[in-house]
Amino acid sequence: MKKWSTKDIIILALIGFLFGGIFLAAGWVYAGLEAALTPLGYQPFANEILFGLWVMAAPVAAVLVKKPGSATLGEVLGALAEMLYGSFFGAGVIISGIVQGLGSEFGFLVTKYKRYDSKSLFLSAIGITLFSFVFEYFKLGYEAYSIGLILALLVVRFISVVIFGVICVKLILNIVNKVQKSGNE
Repeated sequence: MKKWSTKDIIILALIGFLFGGIFLAAGWVYAGLEAALTPLGYQPFANEILFGLWVMAAPVAAVLVKKPGSATLGEVLGALAEMLYGSFFGAGVIISGIVQGLGSEFGFLVTKYKRYDSKSLFLSAIGITLFSFVFEYFKLGYEAYSIGLILALLVVRFISVVIFGVICVKLILNIVNKVQKSGNE
C-alpha cells in the first residue's frame, strides 16, 4: 500500500472543501429543475441530469492523489462539507458520498490503481452509475416506475456522470498538468 503524505491529505481536504460548495450549489439548481420538470411529469430526471455534478470529487481526488481509497475519501469529504455548509439533504449526503466514492473506486481498482486516464475514468463512471443507481433505486422508490422509465433514468444518469466525471475531470486534470509544467519552467 502506498504511503499517504501530508500533501495528499491537504489535497483531499481542499477537494472536499471545494466540491462541498459545488454540491451545495447543485442542490439549489436541482430544486429549481425539479420544480420546472414536475408539471411535465419528468421530475425524476432532475436528479439524473445533475447527478454527475454530485460525484466529481471522487474521480478528481483519484487522479490527483493516485492512491487506493482517495476516490472514496474525496467524495465523502465533499459530502461532509456539503452537509456542514447547510445542504437541505442533511446527513444523508454522507451515505450517498460513500456509495458514490466506492463506485468511483471500482474504476481504478479494475486497473489495479496503475492507470489514471480516460479508461479508468470511464470505468469509474460505470462504477458510480451502477453503485449509485442500485442504491437510489430503493432510496428514491424507482421500483414504482415502469421498466422504460427506469432504463431512461439510468441512461441519463450515465450520460451525466460521463460528462462531469470523465470529460470535466479530464479538463481539470489538463489544467492542473499545465499549471504544474509552467511552475517547473
